[in-house]
Formats: sequence, structure tokens, C-alpha cells
Amino acid sequence: MLDIVAATNDEDVLGRNLLRSPVLALPGVGLHLQRGCKSAAAAYNAGLRAARHDVVVFAHQDVYLPSGWSERLLEQIERVERLQPRWAVLGIYGIGTDGRHVGQVWSSGLNAVFGSKFEQPAPVQSVDELLIVLRRSSGIRFDDALPGFHVYGTDIVQQALAGGHGAFVVCAPAIHNSRPSRYLGADYFEAYRHVAAKWRDRLPIESCAAPLLPAGPRYLRLRLRHRLSEWRHAGVDRRTLDRNYDSAAIARRLGFE
Repeated sequence: MLDIVAATNDEDVLGRNLLRSPVLALPGVGLHLQRGCKSAAAAYNAGLRAARHDVVVFAHQDVYLPSGWSERLLEQIERVERLQPRWAVLGIYGIGTDGRHVGQVWSSGLNAVFGSKFEQPAPVQSVDELLIVLRRSSGIRFDDALPGFHVYGTDIVQQALAGGHGAFVVCAPAIHNSRPSRYLGADYFEAYRHVAAKWRDRLPIESCAAPLLPAGPRYLRLRLRHRLSEWRHAGVDRRTLDRNYDSAAIARRLGFE
């Protein structure tokens, strides 16, 4: 059916979220947990090598996939293949080619659902990293030179588009029980600069966290804003921001399962 890959550094978060997903109990679903990896690309490419199926799902450890999620995903893939048989990348939240946000995900950051139900897969320029689906036979892989754990959702979509493949957001709602973030730090901007340089001829590229911009005043203002926010919140231990919601209960309450 499909494989699920996750990079994890917190067994408690993993246990309260992704490992509770009913999809993991289904026959034909493989799970590949990557620990101690230096980057998302290293973790995900290792998982991709271990995968047995053509459809591979890369999910954050704090994501919960509601009952029936895999069936919804496979139904959406059938829709995608009617639009673009050579698809490579899917997301469940992202930025459409028209610049609008598209998807349906509950996020702990605002204790609310982002987006709403939609029918047709939407072509995108970037996807949120909370969950990415890759068609293994497309040959698309994560960039091993991309440092850290950020901006790879934009990069993988741009790789797909550059290779003549399709990239879409599909309606397969999930729960993202994430730790709130008040700023984008130096590690984010290290990855940002790598991806912006790689795709400089396509800038600007919209993404969920921040637009990828060419070097210049707009980029400097963006970087300064987050440096100031980082300075204001420097004394905050981000672990204290965890809300420890019950992902399965939220999915039931929202009618996601």
C-alpha cells in the first residue's frame, strides 16, 4: 500500500501522535523511523531507500493521521493521476501556484483548523513539511546538501516542477500537534539561503513560513524581523510551549475520523 517515514528526536511526542495513527495497523503499511540524522534530507532519503512501495509518506513525529486517512489519500492520488499521471510530490497543506494557501490541517499553534475541505487537487509551488508524499518511481529525491530540517518542502516541489512532474496539495486532513514557534531562527535561514540560491531564477517563491526572496531589501527586512523576535524570546524554553493535546480526540471532534 504505502510506506511512512519519520525523523524523530522525541519518543514521547512520537508516541502521543504519529505512533497512535490507525494507518500503522493496516496490512501493507511500512514504518521507517530515522533517529540521530543530521538533516531531514539524510533521514528521508534513508527511509526512501528502505521503502517497499511506490507511495512514500514523510510525516513529522507530531502528526496524527486519522482513521481512514490512507483510503482518502489513495482516492486523492487517483484524482491526481487523472490530472497529471507524472506526479511526483503531494502535500496536505501548501501554497498554490496562484499564491493562495490550500489544504486542511488542524494545528495546535492556533488550536484551530487551517483551510477547509476541497475536492480537486491543487497545483502548488511549495508544501508544508508537516507531511509530504513522494512517488518513488518519479526519481525525485531530497537534496542531501540541504542543511537542517527546514525549507525542504519548497525544494522538493521545485525539483518536481523542474523535472516536468506534477506537485499538488490534496484534501487528506490530519492533526499537527506541533510546538508553537515565535520566530524563524538561524538554522531556518541557513536552509533558506541554500534553497533560494539553488532556485534563484525562480524567485520569489511563496512558502508557508516565509517567501523565498532574492538578496536585497525585502530579504533583509524579513531576516531583521525574525532576529528581533528571536532576541525578544531568547529566554523562553520552547519545550514549555507544548500543549500536549490528545490528537485522536481532536480528530474525532472535528469529524476527521
